[in-house]
Amino acid sequence: MKTLPSLILGTVVLLGFGLMLLFSQPWLVFGALMSFTKSVKVTAPGQDRGYYYRFKANLAYKGEPLAFDIVVGCNVRITTYKDNDRTVEVGVAPMAFGLKMKDGHGVVIRPPQACKGETTENGDVPRNLLPLVVTYENAEAPWSGIAYASEDAYESPLSELKFFGASISKATFEEWQEWRRAEAPKNFITYELLGINPKNMWDFPHWKPGYRVMASGCLGASWIRLPDAARDLARRFWPAEKPSYWFPSWEMRGALWSVAVTPPKPLLFEGNRLEDYLQELASFNGAPGLPRRQPGAVIFFKHYVAGDVYPARIDRSVNRLRADGELPPEIKAKPEPPRIDADMRPDLRGFAYCDDTVFKIEEMPGGFYGTPAYLTDINGKAIDDEHQSSRRGSDLVFERDEYVVLPRRYQLGSIFGGL
Repeated sequence: MKTLPSLILGTVVLLGFGLMLLFSQPWLVFGALMSFTKSVKVTAPGQDRGYYYRFKANLAYKGEPLAFDIVVGCNVRITTYKDNDRTVEVGVAPMAFGLKMKDGHGVVIRPPQACKGETTENGDVPRNLLPLVVTYENAEAPWSGIAYASEDAYESPLSELKFFGASISKATFEEWQEWRRAEAPKNFITYELLGINPKNMWDFPHWKPGYRVMASGCLGASWIRLPDAARDLARRFWPAEKPSYWFPSWEMRGALWSVAVTPPKPLLFEGNRLEDYLQELASFNGAPGLPRRQPGAVIFFKHYVAGDVYPARIDRSVNRLRADGELPPEIKAKPEPPRIDADMRPDLRGFAYCDDTVFKIEEMPGGFYGTPAYLTDINGKAIDDEHQSSRRGSDLVFERDEYVVLPRRYQLGSIFGGL
């Protein structure tokens, strides 16, 4: 019976992930894409199976207005102008759009996916919609970035951006085609910059000395205060040494689930179900928009909530390799697997660090790539793993007997999207 909580956890997470894919990204379940292009056209007029919508977002960058007006196509059949006899289908285009600022910085936005007729007008798109936005110090070399992962980031004294709102409305194929002709060329993001082969996504690029890619994978962590009943549980299972940060045992997880997940009226965490924080993990990439502190901000998954988000940094990525393929000595000396350290400083609330790629690179030294979704350290301190087995349970971390900490991952698009 000791394995029952783990089975429940696995079922909840897998079902949440599967439903997210099925309802918000059906092409991830049913479709297979073969290549990508930045200049596109529908190849079979009259047989267009695409859906189109207009996404608008109003921001300010360093005090100057910054408006995004993007027409997005879903399930669109396209051809590359270099290979006109080849027809492919893209789940969404553009999956990300970046503008170069006057100071050379880059601001990238990921249009939330609304491919099933969701609009602001019909109420299926929340009026407090929050898209994923990432800034880069150098738009021509975007090897690391800062993601605005919750509304708190825009209120930070470190913020370069202000966010004033976003909306989604229906559009037509003609509007999409005109947008691609007039506006798409302004996007500084390219497939090569992302580390994608524009002719065939399954033909992954091969690492070579000095290779760099755009940081498209971002990491953070959410802090949620424990209610009194959960604090009592935490004290029962807190390791004897009373570490500041610790992974729970399976017994602890089972006890927590019995009061916070499985009952019809579960224990509430800051007014929300624990499942509403956990389910956000399934939408790891920010495709339907980002959750806020209060529910109601995410397309379809309107119960999602974020908690207090802080950035986390991975110590191993393609962009940290030296020209000879070696990691810096101070990183190489650390134990495998990669260390992911959450940085909980008050002025960093709402941000996430973007340091790695979400796209595969072949023949990487050490064989690592991608951005995992777990934590190993918090504020430079290793998380006590005395009761954790083979990294199982790493989706939950406790800070003393006061908070539960959840890893967060965000990404700018996927190999199933186009630019």
